[in-house]
Amino acid sequence: MIASANLSKYRIKEFIQFVRNSLIIVNQHNADKLQVKAQYNGLNKEYLQLEQAYKQESTSETGVKLSALDDQRDQAIICLRMISEGYIRHPKATLRAAGEQVVECINKYGTRLYNLNYSAETAALKNIGRDLQTIPAYAQAIKDMHLEDVVSEMKKANQAFEKVFIQRLEETSKSKEETPNTRQLVQSTSEAYRTLVKHIEARATLSPSAKYTLFINHFNENIEHFNQIIERRRLDTTDEPVVL
Repeated sequence: MIASANLSKYRIKEFIQFVRNSLIIVNQHNADKLQVKAQYNGLNKEYLQLEQAYKQESTSETGVKLSALDDQRDQAIICLRMISEGYIRHPKATLRAAGEQVVECINKYGTRLYNLNYSAETAALKNIGRDLQTIPAYAQAIKDMHLEDVVSEMKKANQAFEKVFIQRLEETSKSKEETPNTRQLVQSTSEAYRTLVKHIEARATLSPSAKYTLFINHFNENIEHFNQIIERRRLDTTDEPVVL
């Protein structure tokens, strides 16, 4: 039968692409012949609304600012880690120790911070910035490697990101009564997807045939592809602590 898709674990871009692929596959196998035309149309309607809402949010002034600041803070923490890891191989013992200190500080909050969700990364970077400037051993290590500007850039970008993120939440909250937001549309699209799957499985059970077997195998390939993305991300972040 149809494999289980981890819809709740897909990121918004992944979810949109997953649904798009699902619709394409149903269309290729002919929704009429599969006897799920109504369910296909229902999912397609939800998908188009979601895609449009996401485009509007991501291309809005606030969305563009948020994306730019997220990239800015990502680059800062990546730079901080890479330079510190480089110093761990420095011939001078004091600089090797400095590199180890900063990597230790970052690792307390995770090794792939850019994989965290927006709120979790904001909290992690806030804690790292605080530790690097208030814990003497870490502060000295930053000074020894002349990375004060990088720490300052990370904190500045993270603080600006937090402000814009709150601003976007306020904007989303105000527009809720006017139009559905992406969160609501993800939920309704997920429901439409599950309805489509239930009907296909029911048809395939009541009237088994080669057309349903072929379709389900094709449909499952898409599900497996996206589930593998989730699994790889899970394995990449198994060492990430929960950031409160």
